[in-house]
Amino acid sequence: MKKRILFYEFPEGVNTVFIDGKRYTRESFLKACQREKRRQKNGRFTYASKHS
Repeated sequence: MKKRILFYEFPEGVNTVFIDGKRYTRESFLKACQREKRRQKNGRFTYASKHS
């Protein structure tokens, strides 16, 4: 099972971070964290309008 990105923090003073085989910039890291918050138990995403 891959580790979830929500367990990581983006450190200050770096431009990119490499997690689970993927390189993230600060902007893409924050966007991926927002997507992970919408993930259900079965791994599927919910609609953004249903989740606040």
